[in-house]
Amino acid sequence: MGSPYPPIVITLRGGQAPGQGRRIEDTVPHDKIKGAARKRIAATGEPYAAARRAVVTEHDAAGDQVPPSGAGYALAMSGEIHDWLADLRRTGPAAALRVVQALVTMMEKGASLGDPLVTSTADSWPWALMQALDRSYQERMERLTAVRRGEADAATLVKDIQDQVAALQTAQAKLQDLQHRALDAGRPQEATDAAGKLATVQQQIAQARRLLPAVIETRRRLDQANQRFQARAETWRVRKEVLKASYTAASGSLRVREAIAALGLTGDDGDRQDQGSGEASSAAADARLADLTAQMGRELGQQGGPEGLLELRPGAPLRSDIRILFAVEPPGTALLIAVLEGLDVVEDQFPEAVLASADMLARVRAGQAPEAAVHNYDNTRSFLAEFYPGNTGDASAEPTTPRDTPGIRD
Repeated sequence: MGSPYPPIVITLRGGQAPGQGRRIEDTVPHDKIKGAARKRIAATGEPYAAARRAVVTEHDAAGDQVPPSGAGYALAMSGEIHDWLADLRRTGPAAALRVVQALVTMMEKGASLGDPLVTSTADSWPWALMQALDRSYQERMERLTAVRRGEADAATLVKDIQDQVAALQTAQAKLQDLQHRALDAGRPQEATDAAGKLATVQQQIAQARRLLPAVIETRRRLDQANQRFQARAETWRVRKEVLKASYTAASGSLRVREAIAALGLTGDDGDRQDQGSGEASSAAADARLADLTAQMGRELGQQGGPEGLLELRPGAPLRSDIRILFAVEPPGTALLIAVLEGLDVVEDQFPEAVLASADMLARVRAGQAPEAAVHNYDNTRSFLAEFYPGNTGDASAEPTTPRDTPGIRD
């Protein structure tokens, strides 16, 4: 079980010649096309089918920029990732070996590498947004609790001041009586002492009375703020629950349709109309999910999206205690954005890391993250030479298992 790490930036750059004459469907996974279409729907409001056609057309027009599926990547990483990996070699050599094997494999295989070592985060995006909605609601409730605590403290202070004024008024009456009796009894010194104390008490009463209206006003304002916060928190709770329930229902409905389609209820000429209707229903369901996902993103003010955001799982499918989020951006370049180490960290922080990675990816695409590539490796040999000096071996080998890793022994 490892300790949590903040989002860490890595950059990978491809050095292969771009592919030519291929459609996006031949080089880009379906979930990426779907994700791009959903983003377009959120921006334009057009139907899913039209958005998907537009995405395919745009990518086809830029086909000369799409790298071949077998192209590898050069590797670059931030100082944080470099230090993390170097430290992991010392604290967890077996885990470090898995990470290095996965990175070397990715450098060798590039875009052709897939499940289970590399998967898309597209399906995790709505889940991440729903958890972010819950976190936002929890933060609102914490602010509401703070306001309520402040109101309670103000109410207590009002009561304390009122009690103090009452006690001082009682003391004032007693001192006035004592002063009168001392004067009547011919005890001038005692009367003078009582008069001095009486003046002090009267001054304290005056101060408390001056303070009391301000405290009462503060309590009133806190009470109003409490009511506003409570109303907003309740509105937010209802809105987030409606969005979550709507997405869950739409997603469940789509899965049911896909399961029915998987039963093979098409095939002859008489079923073609039903098949077309099913595809239309699936497209409508995809559009609905895209719209709900966009609504959740807008509620959170989330500017970035998961388009192109991938997940590297060193040691998969047997191990899942380390996750590395990355993106191939621009074509021919892979950018690793976040590292999560430890089963508890992966379970608890993965959705938040997906959101943070989407934001970082947006910054990188805008040219606002120069810290992304501090340590650069053009090939596996240079990468292994730094982390396993003297054991680089033949860098052209494909490290699919520990014993296949060039020069590294498990």
